[in-house]
Amino acid sequence: MTAAKASIGPLPAGPAAASIAFVLGADVQGTTIWDVLAATRAVCPALVAGDRHAIGSPVPLPAADLRLLGVVLEHNGEVVATAAAGGKIGHPAAAIAELAPLKAGDIVVAGPLASVAEVKAGDVLVASVARIGTIEAAVQGDAT
Repeated sequence: MTAAKASIGPLPAGPAAASIAFVLGADVQGTTIWDVLAATRAVCPALVAGDRHAIGSPVPLPAADLRLLGVVLEHNGEVVATAAAGGKIGHPAAAIAELAPLKAGDIVVAGPLASVAEVKAGDVLVASVARIGTIEAAVQGDAT
């Protein structure tokens, strides 16, 4: 799983991860972290499974270094992974910049920040990102 434009829908079985989604308020033509941050209208906690995303409520970009934000992934009520948002991918906005050019209104999800190997239909995932929020979603079906 790498950064991708959000494809919102039921989460399928298979590997899953917690991430951060960026809601763009302006086009991103450049390929730097600063280009992405300047164009970002809001960020959201996100869950990723297969090619589908569950996106939490948007909040303004926090006045904090996104790399340092704590990320917690729960699977069926049990904490299965924790991370700093920059731990695996450097700055989350760097993953978004690799997809430029992007358009205002796009919702783009950074790569996996905290992962679980397998989820199945009926499992419940919760992603919590410090200063951003929490998203909970049930896994709906077979892997895509």
